[in-house]
This record gives sequence, structure tokens and C-alpha cells, in this order.
Amino acid sequence: MCKLQKSLYGLKQSPRAWNQKLDAFFKSIEFMKSEADPSVYVAQVGDVKFFIVVYVDDLILVCNDQNKLLQIKEELTQKFEMKDPGELHFFLGMEVERNRDERLLRIKQIKYLKEILKRFRMKECKPIRVPLDPKVKLQRNANGNDESKGFPYQQAVGSLMYAMLCTRPDLAYPISVLSQHMANPNMEHWMAVKRIF
Repeated sequence: MCKLQKSLYGLKQSPRAWNQKLDAFFKSIEFMKSEADPSVYVAQVGDVKFFIVVYVDDLILVCNDQNKLLQIKEELTQKFEMKDPGELHFFLGMEVERNRDERLLRIKQIKYLKEILKRFRMKECKPIRVPLDPKVKLQRNANGNDESKGFPYQQAVGSLMYAMLCTRPDLAYPISVLSQHMANPNMEHWMAVKRIF
């Protein structure tokens, strides 16, 4: 019989143990967990503001003081085995462009959007200004028959929802309308999804 001294990948409690260890470390170096999002840690000393965004075992470090940023990276390296891939360019399907001269940060999902257009055979579609036709009022599928077997409605709405959450907040209303028909969509609902694409 063996007693494990630490959690390992693949065990049910591994994510919880990792989160507790990371949380304890950040609190020890005086970071506070954000009330708005538990995966964001914040520290501020005078004019220096520091943010750490955590996604499983990936971290994004943001600071307005380069020396403080290097200091925190050093502390992280001493505590955990980690790699520093440098400046952020790609994260969770989002491309990040930074223009330091103009002080601009642009986040986009062109690659992801092209992939879902290809996946749902909408790669050759033409652009449209209004994603949901204001003249069309989507009704509940009154027939009760399951027309959704001929098209991947739930997958398409879910794919669009990820784009909405990351870089396309303008799709929030159309996605909320389409999400109401997830259980029993009909052809009219599918055409509305295609219009959003």
C-alpha cells in the first residue's frame, strides 16, 4: 500500500488540489481573488497594478510595471516548474495583437470563426449587417415533431455562443433568442442560425 504525498494528473481531486495550491501561493504574495471572476487575481501597490488570469495551468500576467512583472515571474518560476512563452499572441482560440505605440490591444477570433464556418458548410456565405432578421418572429415548434435531426442546431448555437462570449458581444441578443429553441428547433430556427453565420 502506498500513500501519495501529492495529487497527480488524472485523479478526480487533482484540479481542486492544484487550484488550492495556486490560490495559497497567490495569497502569500499578497494577491486577492477578484469578486467578479474567481480565476482573476489582483494586486495593487501605489500606482502599480497587477492582474493574473488563470485558466487551468496557463497564466496571463498583466502589469503596468515591467520590473514588478519580472519579479512575479521569478517568484512563480521558483515555486512551480513553468515556461515563459513571452508576450501573449494566442489564448483559448483568441488571437491577441498589441500596438504599443498607439496603446491598443486587439482581440479577435478569425481562425476560430473560419473553422466554424467551414464546419457548418457556411464558408462561402455572404456577409450581412443584421444577424437576426427583425421581421421574423421565431415561434416555438408547435408541431412537436423533431425536425432538428437533419441539422446540427445545438452545436452551431454553442459554437456561436463561444464566439459571443470571447469577441462578439454583438451576437448576445440573437444567440439568446436562438437558445430558447434548443430543445426542439425547426427549419425556421436553423435558417436564423445560418443568417448569423
